[in-house]
Amino acid sequence: MKKPLLPFLFLLINYSVIHSQIFTYQYQFIPDSTATEKKVSQLMILNIDKDRSEFYSLEKMKIDSTLLDRRIKGDNDPRYSQSEYITTYRILKYPNVKTLDHKLTLGVSPFVLKDNRKINWKLESEFAEILGFKVQKATTTFGGRKWIAYFTRDILFTDGPYKFRGLPGLIVKVADEKDQHVFELIGVKNATENFVYPSSVSLKDLPAIDYKMFKRKFKEYRDNPAADLLGSIPDQPDRNGNMKTGTELWLEISKIEKDKLKKDNNILEIDLLKH
Repeated sequence: MKKPLLPFLFLLINYSVIHSQIFTYQYQFIPDSTATEKKVSQLMILNIDKDRSEFYSLEKMKIDSTLLDRRIKGDNDPRYSQSEYITTYRILKYPNVKTLDHKLTLGVSPFVLKDNRKINWKLESEFAEILGFKVQKATTTFGGRKWIAYFTRDILFTDGPYKFRGLPGLIVKVADEKDQHVFELIGVKNATENFVYPSSVSLKDLPAIDYKMFKRKFKEYRDNPAADLLGSIPDQPDRNGNMKTGTELWLEISKIEKDKLKKDNNILEIDLLKH
């Protein structure tokens, strides 16, 4: 059954009314290497239009949409409910441009990583069928992991989930060799309106850094995840009504954040944790 291919054919035939193609991926991963039985699953979106593609978490996009709507109505309450391991980054890739934009936040301040690393693929003489598509195997090493991808020439976008791209067709599935991070296509649809990510801040207005600076910034964050909050928390009563200084509260927050990071030790680009 080749139902997922139908929207793509419609795109080729009736492009005048189609603005982008939306690919939904199931992302399953193990956040804590000491608890491999605990897998997290999220829906991720790859939105491809003529001048760029954008990859993001569906849940995070809905949260951002709600926050933007509140802001428009004059409500600046930043509180929201989210899953424990929600993926918060956005990745923008541009046709014929080596550098991609990776929007992320470490601490409280968002920024854009200008990532120009190239992914070198090796095409394998192995074929299979996924979702009714004939797919070919390809392998690479990226972010400290070995990856196995399956792409289809039936959908001629040289793109895929996360930062993966550069194969002669859309990546339908990609996983590291231990299956600890797996992206698999589960749906395709067309969009008749231009996609605009719901954010009150334009990426061009955010600070931009290169990969070398990002690695240093990432290490500093993992060593002291609450550094940005130091000196900004006023003295106030805790939940039990006991008065605490801002420094005491900062120390409590710092411990909580460090404990969280200890359980987030199996990140996709695992080489960032190796110093």
